[in-house]
Amino acid sequence: MRYSNEWETIIKRFGRWIDFKNDYKTMDLSFMNSVWGIFKTIYDKGLVYRGSKVMPYSTKCYTVLSNFEAGENYKDVEDPSIYITFPTLDDPNTIFIAWTTTPWTLPSNLAIAVNPSMAYVKVKNLENNKFYILAESRMKDVF
Repeated sequence: MRYSNEWETIIKRFGRWIDFKNDYKTMDLSFMNSVWGIFKTIYDKGLVYRGSKVMPYSTKCYTVLSNFEAGENYKDVEDPSIYITFPTLDDPNTIFIAWTTTPWTLPSNLAIAVNPSMAYVKVKNLENNKFYILAESRMKDVF
């Protein structure tokens, strides 16, 4: 249990909710050794690889879902999305326009970022004489 506080911190950073006060821990050394032994065997056979993959997750069960489970109740739904403006610090008449499908994250935003390999445009609004900067690919959706 020496590193249990660090483990709790890491799990919270992952955005997982775990009841650490009532959690279950497998701490039997022979069991842990058997798991590591099996893992070494499949690693030696070349069956283990490192990669990244977005996985469907159940916040009710606190587990990753299989493709079958994730598709079992599939529905097409309308997701919220909004455009939001960010005035530049140097010139309040120059404003970035950003589009997000996760508007609930906006209260915690401290900055916006741009993609160096994406094309951006600066457009002047003749009605208010303000300049708007946005991704060129979003141009037809905004103006």
